[in-house]
Amino acid sequence: MSEELLRQLIHMVAENNRIVKESVEELREFKREMYAFREEMYVFRDDMYAFRDETNRRFDRLERHHQLLESDFDLMHRKVCDHEREINRLKHMGQ
Repeated sequence: MSEELLRQLIHMVAENNRIVKESVEELREFKREMYAFREEMYVFRDDMYAFRDETNRRFDRLERHHQLLESDFDLMHRKVCDHEREINRLKHMGQ
């Protein structure tokens, strides 16, 4: 009977070792996948930082152009007003 118990114990230990070995392999595979995923996330993060920097540069440039256009429009508006005033004066002086 003790021989049968010993065989059962050996079988249980072998099964346990097989399960542990499978678990270790699954864990190693999971770690490899996680490391690959982490690397992909680092690349994605760097891409997002580059995208944000490029977007900020473009918005800064766009804002500068917008300010220049506003300044130009203000100047044109003043000149049009000045010309209209001069035209109006010339019309009234001729009467």
